Order: sequence, then C-alpha cells, then structure tokens
Amino acid sequence: MQIEMAWRDERVNIFALSGVSMGMRLEPQLFVCKKRPIGHRGPFVLDPRKGRPRFHLSQLGAAAQEQASRSEFHLSYVAEVDTYLHIPVDYGVFAGLCAEGWFALWSPSAPLSYFEDLQDGYLAMMRVSRLDAEIPEEVLEHGRAGANFIYYLDPPVTVQKLYPVLRPDFYERRKSELMAFLSDHSWLLGEESSTASRELETESLFDAWEVPRMPARRT
Repeated sequence: MQIEMAWRDERVNIFALSGVSMGMRLEPQLFVCKKRPIGHRGPFVLDPRKGRPRFHLSQLGAAAQEQASRSEFHLSYVAEVDTYLHIPVDYGVFAGLCAEGWFALWSPSAPLSYFEDLQDGYLAMMRVSRLDAEIPEEVLEHGRAGANFIYYLDPPVTVQKLYPVLRPDFYERRKSELMAFLSDHSWLLGEESSTASRELETESLFDAWEVPRMPARRT
C-alpha cells in the first residue's frame, strides 16, 4: 500500500484515535469533527499537532493532554476515512456525545466553537491501523510547513502490513451503536461518503479566519 498524505490534528485527538495510552483506560476514539466531507479517503499518516489545543477540553481531556504532551508519538499509525455522519450543530448533540463517552476528552463547547455558525456538520469516522514500521520524519517536513490539516508526504511511502487498532467486527459494532445513539435522539441527518474532488483541502488547522493554500505536491 502506498501512503501519499498525512492528517494533522490536535495531539489529544491523534492519541485517542490511535488508542495510544495517555495514562488512563479509554476506548479508541472513532471520529473527529469536520465541517464537510473531504475529497480524500486516505490512508493518512496520523500527525499530532504541536502546541496547546485550540478548543476547550473536558477535565478528563485536560489530564490526557498533559500526559500526551509529555509522551512521544511514533509515526506508525494511519487512518482511512470510513464514512461521514451528518449531524445538526446543537449543544445537546455534543453534550450527549461527550457525556456518553463517544467524545469524552472534549467539552461540548469545543465542537460548537469549531463549527462556528454552521447549522450542520459531520463526524468523520476513522478506521485506524498500526504499521509494522515507523514513517520517516523527513517525509512530513515539507507538508508541515503549511497550516492545513492534510498534506502530501514528500516522497510517498510504501508499507507492507497494517494491523487494525480495532478489529473490523468490533469497529462495525461500535459504529452501529454510535449511529443508533444518534438516531434515537433524532441527531443523525444521514451518512455520506467522501466527495469525489480534485480540489485540495484548505481548512486551516491553526487559524479559523486565515486559510492559506495547501503546499503543492512536488514532482
């Protein structure tokens, strides 16, 4: 399998998606919030953002973040976007997800702030796997110079084996439980796949108002 891109996110999210211990027993996180489906499914190397989180963590999340900030993260995890769950942007939705453990590291105010004035948004469901080798740091350096949450590796990397963080049957069961939870509260507006698009994503990971262009892929 060839890996061409990386997905950069808040450090605590990357640790949670990967199931890497932060000094507490937590099930791997299944999703991250996105304002819209993106035109790439992956696989993406998971790359934790440096610095403090932009949004408000829960008490549990603050403890996890402190532990994660002192821990090394190996570039040996990749994620593929499975699907997008379309949800309304409402405090009750996020309060429920946080309280029931689906998004336990964040305060409900965090996704509300992220989605700003939008009426709806998406949960990007992620299938995460561990590699049998670590991705070289240098292939991420060019992409990290930008501010976008996905970027190209330079050059792409070929890997031989992937080991799912969650067994496929367990992932499907947890996904079904999440969808049932959302449906039971009339919070599931639909399910969507990644959009087929040649456009590169330009959502800045660092500044909600200034959106720079994604660095061009080198040839």
